[in-house]
Amino acid sequence: MRMVRVALIAGVVALAPALALANGFALFEHGARAVGMAGAFGAVADDPSAGYYNPAGLAFLDGTQAMAGFFLITESSSFTGDNPYPGSDYSVDMESQIFYPPHFHLTGHFSDTFAWGVSLTTPFGLGTWWPDDYAGKYITKRVDLKLFNVNPNLAIKLSDRVALAVGLDAFFSSVDLTRSIGAVNPYTQQVAEIGQVHLYTPYESGYGYNAALLAKLGGGVSLGASYRSRVKIEYEGNASFVQFETGYPDFDAIVAGSLPFDSNPAGNTEVTFPAELRFGLAWQGESWTVAADAVKMGWDSFDELPITLPDYPLLSSVRPENYEDATTYRFGVEKRWEKMALQLGYLVDPTPVPTESVSPLLPDADRVGYSIGMSYNFSPRMRVDATYLYLPFDERSTEGLDPENYNGTYDTKAHLFGMSLVYRF
Repeated sequence: MRMVRVALIAGVVALAPALALANGFALFEHGARAVGMAGAFGAVADDPSAGYYNPAGLAFLDGTQAMAGFFLITESSSFTGDNPYPGSDYSVDMESQIFYPPHFHLTGHFSDTFAWGVSLTTPFGLGTWWPDDYAGKYITKRVDLKLFNVNPNLAIKLSDRVALAVGLDAFFSSVDLTRSIGAVNPYTQQVAEIGQVHLYTPYESGYGYNAALLAKLGGGVSLGASYRSRVKIEYEGNASFVQFETGYPDFDAIVAGSLPFDSNPAGNTEVTFPAELRFGLAWQGESWTVAADAVKMGWDSFDELPITLPDYPLLSSVRPENYEDATTYRFGVEKRWEKMALQLGYLVDPTPVPTESVSPLLPDADRVGYSIGMSYNFSPRMRVDATYLYLPFDERSTEGLDPENYNGTYDTKAHLFGMSLVYRF
């Protein structure tokens, strides 16, 4: 019986840290027109979404302007197993979900020199949801990470060609994670589903800063640069354990006495979200814009993931993640007419996730993206932007390195539909 209890605790220790691994999702969908150009907007920054892509651009905007909108994001992922587990004949599809991150930007001027802006964006988020009975249920069933950034900025125009900006990034985030608990049944010598654990946290906060430069070099050429710092969030929440009967009363009694099924123990973790460094170059003519951005994400900040249950130290652990910095390249063009404009974009986005960290929690891979957008000016004051972005991921194998020995190949695709309304007061 003592060995069974030790095995139960060891199983929870091995799997609990993986529950919080939903933090590799970085989003850049903070304005439909910018996404129509694949996010190559750092040196363009000529509408209120500059509050995210390059806040220095706020200094060059006219009057008071607002942008509000949202994206509908769908992601599909399929998994094909490898031998010995779960087997080359095993396959499963992720459950369908729709996410709808919002964006809001408001900007105005204190004077001809000083401008202000406030943006609400969702720079990280999304989640995964797999069937309750799939083979990886002991790693994860469902993950939901929500994060909002309230970002006030102050921009100063140094001349007719150069502007600077500084701002505050205030992150508010919550995590909600569910997985099954498994243990070897001594009567059958097979893994039995003995329960389920649900980890959840209220919204916690973390703070960082940002700075930006926009320079108009002449001849329609502009150069943009911006930096957003790391933001660390310490999550404090609770774990809820639910026991499932196995049909073996003696075994169920051992399970009941080994895990805290009769309480909601406190648990905590922390995540340091990566810094972002963006460089942009653009040429803007009378009716055409051509732009390119390089965006480096400092994912090396996510080197490990601690899970601490203060009342149950044997269930606490630290899992190495060893994410790597990654640079995304974005290219976009826009053609303008009197009332309408069309945008096209292309991006190359390598994954920061090392092979040993690829799992059903984050089946990430290198990807490319193809975008198309349209803007229509209903009046000198109001514009509507709409866009579509297709993100096919490369197939990604775990190469036999999954820590939970759940090995195979993931195939993922995402579709993003966005709309923004711009109003000039």
